[in-house]
Amino acid sequence: MNHNQSPDHNRLSSRILSETFPELQSGELLQNIFDSDHQLLRKILSIPPLIIWAVDRHGIVTLSEGGGLNRLGFLPGEWVGKSIFKEYADDPELIEIFRRTLNGEELQRRRTAGALVFDVEYSPFFDGQGHVDGFLSVAIDITEKVASQEELRRSEERFSKIFQFNPIAMCITEIDTGVFIEVNEKFLTALQCNREYILGKSAFDIGFWPSKESRREMIEKVQKEGTARELSFDFIIPNGTRLCTMLSAVQIYFRGETFLLSCVKDVTREQSALEELEKLNENLEARVASRTAELEHAHAILNEEYTKRNRLYNALQQTEAKWRSLVTNAPDTILTLDQAGCILFINHQIESVNMDDIIGTPIFSYMNQSHIHKAREKLQKVFDSGMTQLMETEGLNTEGKKTLYSCRISAMVSEEKIIAAMVIATDITQQKQAEQELVRRRAELAHLSRLSTMGELAAELSHELNQPLAAINNYTNGCIRRIQSGTTTLDNLIEPLEEMSRQAQRASETIKRLRRHVQKSEVEQKILDINAVIQNSIALLEHEIQRNAVTLQMELSPGPLRIIGDAIQIEQVLVNLLLNAFEAMSEQPPEERKVLIQSDQDQSGNLMISVTDSGIGLKKGQEKSIFETFYTTKQKGLGVGLAISQTIVEAHGGKLTPRRNKQGASFILTFPVAHGDRISVI
Repeated sequence: MNHNQSPDHNRLSSRILSETFPELQSGELLQNIFDSDHQLLRKILSIPPLIIWAVDRHGIVTLSEGGGLNRLGFLPGEWVGKSIFKEYADDPELIEIFRRTLNGEELQRRRTAGALVFDVEYSPFFDGQGHVDGFLSVAIDITEKVASQEELRRSEERFSKIFQFNPIAMCITEIDTGVFIEVNEKFLTALQCNREYILGKSAFDIGFWPSKESRREMIEKVQKEGTARELSFDFIIPNGTRLCTMLSAVQIYFRGETFLLSCVKDVTREQSALEELEKLNENLEARVASRTAELEHAHAILNEEYTKRNRLYNALQQTEAKWRSLVTNAPDTILTLDQAGCILFINHQIESVNMDDIIGTPIFSYMNQSHIHKAREKLQKVFDSGMTQLMETEGLNTEGKKTLYSCRISAMVSEEKIIAAMVIATDITQQKQAEQELVRRRAELAHLSRLSTMGELAAELSHELNQPLAAINNYTNGCIRRIQSGTTTLDNLIEPLEEMSRQAQRASETIKRLRRHVQKSEVEQKILDINAVIQNSIALLEHEIQRNAVTLQMELSPGPLRIIGDAIQIEQVLVNLLLNAFEAMSEQPPEERKVLIQSDQDQSGNLMISVTDSGIGLKKGQEKSIFETFYTTKQKGLGVGLAISQTIVEAHGGKLTPRRNKQGASFILTFPVAHGDRISVI
């Protein structure tokens, strides 16, 4: 048997014996404990899971009683007369316990016997002279208690793991005070603070609840109904940011007490998106009235389509006959194929082709030839791995017309064996057309914004064109006067003629840049050198830079930084940011009007462009409102420049982020960098 020292606990059994039978102070009297006067004690000791041994000074057992002996396979009194030193000679640690007890020490140990666990006390007896006359051993069976404690430990460990690694923000608080007892990592991330800051504080200390009244109502709901689900609240997290949340709570028994377990879902972005959508709807209601009618019609069609598909899904649970009937009438084209791609079943008949002629033919004969190789690979993957595959391809619809389909290829399994592949082909022709229309509308809006910007710069641009034209006129008149006077030679005319050519080239380049910037064209997705795009944007604003007496500094990356996108739209964003910077510095003295343009890669490997000015800067909390449509701080502004710029940047997979500085402001653009034919993701 093994033994381990256990924590101190209540020595109840020893006290009961010593207080009930105070005459049991020596080993000589123990042998009389079960005489006729003490039979009642024997009956009492046979009931609880106790084992009581009395051992004299020589190690001979004089008393062996208790209900726990049966669990070890012994009878009461069976050990009487045996020597503990002989019986446990092969257990040196237990022998050491016996010797220490016979030397006068009181000991307590936890002992295991097979699957049983006992808590054992060893108490020495003393004779009249104070010498040890033997000892009393009382063992209590604590197997169930130990098992319960272990199960409780495992249960709390499982709960702790589930709690800490749950993807939902969770916290445990005191019901009455709201003091935080435990929080998980997701909760700390949502509140943007550390564990030391939270634990020990109440929800009201950190502004987590809008009011004590609202929390009290939630507590009453939990106590009355057992739980509170998806309650909407706005909280202010420690950094001052408003957090929109959905909260659910329930009472739990944790660490021996009843606490409140709360689950918090951050819906701030969803709420902000809804608020932004409402504002857009209010401002653009007149423009989208006709489009709304179209969308409502499309919505009705989609609802009808959804209803049909629901009926189809429900009917598929019925008999084989009903299944075939519903599949035949489904709006999608449904096929089953063998591993070679031959059609085993199709629910729609293609016009001018008999159904019997379709069955058994390869599906590839009805597809775009350029997609056949990819389709074969997808089909083979389904049969090899059983994993569903997706692809888009062209095919013939029921009218025999070419149609764009989105195909979902899944395995049909019977008795753990793939017997065929099911293809559900959805007509996405109209969906693709709608996506293309959205891209076209966005390009038109950006084009209108560029025209508006050029309109604001019309006077300055005309001045920039007049300069080279006036220079050409002056040089021309000078050449004419020299020729008419007859005092010049052809060599003397070369220099002014070359200068005329340079001025003409300057005017031509200005016009080309303007035409390229304002022309209406399709959105192009090409690999761009961002430093060249920055240079072109600055070239458009050379006169505006001079007119506003702005000192422009550039810190561009020495190597090329490439992204995939539309050059004109990226230029439009940079021009808008630069004009905003000039406007923000208009009240500053000329020597303080400075703009810094930087390009580099950030720590994540994304391309980063920053435009920093020394103007009036942004007010606290203005970082979000400046991107709202029709929000402007300019007297003549429309408030759409930054909104359109943000739309353009996000359409290129990037982000546009404002930053408040001690003086002025910075606008930072990040884009995924193009690596060959691949694009990294932000």
